Amino acid sequence: MKLLLLWAIVAISWPLIEGARRRTRNSACLVRNKYAHESSCRSRRRVYFTFHRVLFDCIKVTTNCRKLYRRNEFHTLEACRDACHYHMAMPVPPKPGNGTSSAPGAEGGVTEAAPAADAPPPAI
Repeated sequence: MKLLLLWAIVAISWPLIEGARRRTRNSACLVRNKYAHESSCRSRRRVYFTFHRVLFDCIKVTTNCRKLYRRNEFHTLEACRDACHYHMAMPVPPKPGNGTSSAPGAEGGVTEAAPAADAPPPAI
C-alpha cells in the first residue's frame, strides 16, 4: 500500500517538476547557430522556432537547410517559450541614485571642502 502511495505521489509530481525544470535558465537559447547560406541548401523547406535575442521572444524561421542543431530549434512556439522563459524578461536598467553616483555628499559621509572664492585658480 505504501509503495502504491509513493508511485501516486511521483506520478502526480513528475509533470510539475518537469515543467519547472523547463522554465529555468537555459543556455541553449542564447547559442548562435552557424548555417550554410540558403542557396547552398537543397533539402525541402522546413519551419522551426528559435529565440531572438533582440526581441526577447521566440520567432518563426523557415529554411531549406536540414536540421543540424537540436538543442535550440523547437517545433512549436509554446515549446520555445517554455524553454526560453528565463531569457524572455526585458532587462531593466539600474535606477539612478542607488549609491553608484560620484557626486560629493551623495553618500552622506565626508564631503570635500569647497575652494575659497579668493584663492587663485590652479595652474594648468
